[in-house]
Amino acid sequence: MSVTEKLSYKSWSAISLILHNGLKKYKPKNSKLVQLNQEVHNDNKTGSIAVFRNKSSMSRDMGFVVTSEEALIENIETLTHWTPNTFNWLGYDNSRKHIKGHSERNLSQINAFVVDIDFKDALDRDRNLNLVNSSIVLDDHILPTLVLKTDKGYQIYYILDRPAFLSKHKNGSMPVLSAARKISENIKSTIMGKIPATDVGCNSFGIFRIPREDNIIFFEPELTYSFAGFLMWSKSVTQKSKEKRKSNLKVINSPHSQYRKQTDQAWFRIMLTKHNIKPGQGLGRHNTILTLALACYSSGKNQNDAFNLLDEFNSYLEDPLDVRDMQRCVRDAYSGNYKGASKLYIDELIDTWATPDEKRIVVQESNVQWYKWAKPRTERVYSHVSEWLNDVIELINKVSSGADKVIMSTRAIRDALDISPSTLNRVMKQAISSNKLIVKKGKGNQASQIATLEMVLRALYRKRKAESIAWVNYLEAFLKLQNRQYIEEQSVFSDVEGIDDEVDRFGTNISTG
Repeated sequence: MSVTEKLSYKSWSAISLILHNGLKKYKPKNSKLVQLNQEVHNDNKTGSIAVFRNKSSMSRDMGFVVTSEEALIENIETLTHWTPNTFNWLGYDNSRKHIKGHSERNLSQINAFVVDIDFKDALDRDRNLNLVNSSIVLDDHILPTLVLKTDKGYQIYYILDRPAFLSKHKNGSMPVLSAARKISENIKSTIMGKIPATDVGCNSFGIFRIPREDNIIFFEPELTYSFAGFLMWSKSVTQKSKEKRKSNLKVINSPHSQYRKQTDQAWFRIMLTKHNIKPGQGLGRHNTILTLALACYSSGKNQNDAFNLLDEFNSYLEDPLDVRDMQRCVRDAYSGNYKGASKLYIDELIDTWATPDEKRIVVQESNVQWYKWAKPRTERVYSHVSEWLNDVIELINKVSSGADKVIMSTRAIRDALDISPSTLNRVMKQAISSNKLIVKKGKGNQASQIATLEMVLRALYRKRKAESIAWVNYLEAFLKLQNRQYIEEQSVFSDVEGIDDEVDRFGTNISTG
């Protein structure tokens, strides 16, 4: 198959969208796309990505460096993993076997935020697909651009409409990188609240599955978002989290209280006693050692002392981490890129590996006093608007029975939920303004057409599948091709044309009807 034929693959459309022209167009040497008498025009791009042919090579950093789209196209059919975010440069170690340079501070541009969801096996993965579909819509208005199926889970791509370029200030700070880390953390923590199998310890800007024809289950190129928009969303998530902690907690200001080093805290001591930490289960060995190393760094422990401590810890593990990987963890922790161990990671480690008694010890040590919790809804006379809104969304999803929309009057909603007209009016206005419901008013006395974003996402999935089937049938009927396997390999959709027409029919002039 020629290079130009490969360019028409749906997977290349996704790859090209992600890369945002971050690589050279052609190979600087030995290009097959540029004639001998033509000058290579590459706009002086110097971006690099790392690619891998299988998971085993990926885990050992035994891939190769790609600096042009042409080179990527030539190898596209044999690749399984890549770095979707572009680096300034990448190289090899002295043995020429292992890639080096793929650290966060060497990033040149951030193209996408990727979340890894990893279930215990393929059966559990397939069983939880509907949960994943409903959970990866952030705050009911940010949908993913791309969803890939992995051996035991899914990888969710939120692709930026244009790359966020990184630059280093004179004081060494990289504000865009710091903001991107926080955005990624909030995306993962939001999804983890609904799907515990979310890998919060996964390197946000590291190595992920590369889009292929056999792993793309959803791709909508129109669903891209600006970095500024993600930043605003992330700030709101952080603010809500702070307000929730403030309303639920009261810090005891004891005259004897003082800052305690992370290495002196209960979680650190407890994790050092764990010898059964294995890969692929919550935060595994790599993330455990990195978190412990960050605690050592923030506590002022010498790097050599930290290495010796964690080397001993690693040696007692039933399935120890490779020494080379352990050294990298300590080196990364002491690189100065981090302040210390993240609370999100600490909580996940304790939740995964600690016993119930050990968890209680960690909670008791936190020196907080709980306020009296708000009364349960069943004990209150009035419900909050947000609670009614969740009721409406659940009702619409239930009534839809898998359809793309429902036709339902406000009277029917009131009767089903036993809600007053004035309250429902407030709820629907909030739902529409926040894009949590899409509503098209019926003509005259006809009931409104209503859809939730979960239903919209489901409609988009179905449209892509229907397009694929229709294309294969066309090839069979009109091109007289009988080899179905070959036909399916040729069934490509280069650029998907916008949002589903069925979804568009709801329109933007929204009313409660």
